[in-house]
Amino acid sequence: MGAAAMNIVLVYNPRSGTALPLEALREKCSAHDITIEHAVDITDGFPANLTPHIAPGAHIAAIGGDGTLSSVAQQLHDTEVIFVPLPGGTLNHFTKDAGISQDLDEALATLAHATPRHVDVGSANGRIFLNNSSLGIYPTSLRTREVLQGRLGKWPSAVLAVLQALIKFKLYTVTMEGETFRTPFIFIGNNDYHIGNGGQRTSLTSGKLCAYAIRSPRRSTLVTLFFYALFRRLRDADEFIVHSDSSLTIATKRSRISVSADGEVLRLDAPLEYKCLAGKLTILG
Repeated sequence: MGAAAMNIVLVYNPRSGTALPLEALREKCSAHDITIEHAVDITDGFPANLTPHIAPGAHIAAIGGDGTLSSVAQQLHDTEVIFVPLPGGTLNHFTKDAGISQDLDEALATLAHATPRHVDVGSANGRIFLNNSSLGIYPTSLRTREVLQGRLGKWPSAVLAVLQALIKFKLYTVTMEGETFRTPFIFIGNNDYHIGNGGQRTSLTSGKLCAYAIRSPRRSTLVTLFFYALFRRLRDADEFIVHSDSSLTIATKRSRISVSADGEVLRLDAPLEYKCLAGKLTILG
């Protein structure tokens, strides 16, 4: 006997540069005995339009990049909903690290025989992230990119924003795990981003966050660490802090601070309370 047909609620982003029309998505799903019972536009009334569909055992799928998937995970973590993440963005870090095919048809084909599994999510002051969060250079570059993108396009703006952030970076006085230092950059990952392995995660179920920080206010240190990174030896650098735990508190001299979470820039109150919420998201794929 064949696998039973599946009914899903699909969250999609029609404004994504790589988005397929909803009718095309319906056809692709139908080819694999999957019926889209309801479609929720993430750009119009989300999450209010999703809330009525959050029920035990429901299959809620999302197609898009990491930002779209993260927004849906914010609503579905710690519920009995089965989340179906589908690749549809530019980078798709989460679906890659979860072992989901980057070909949409292949990803849909596997669902009929897949078994739901529990994965970890990260939390920054209650804001869920699937991949990572950071403060310093990266959120600063994201804000600059948003300003430039309308005139220059996505990728030229991203490159220019990073260069500008490196040249004019801000320093933050932080206390992390009892040590106080000045830094231009802290990175917190949901599970371990293996620096020596191109930043790929081999697990989404370790129950741990990874934290990487630069313990130096000097621009020359950034240049030095860049060369360490080229040879995949960042962990050998004295100025590079590596920490792993289920929770982490970062105190700063500022009462509010810009933080990125899966590519979105947020303003959060300090101290920053990071947690790994072990197994709190159920996914299929």
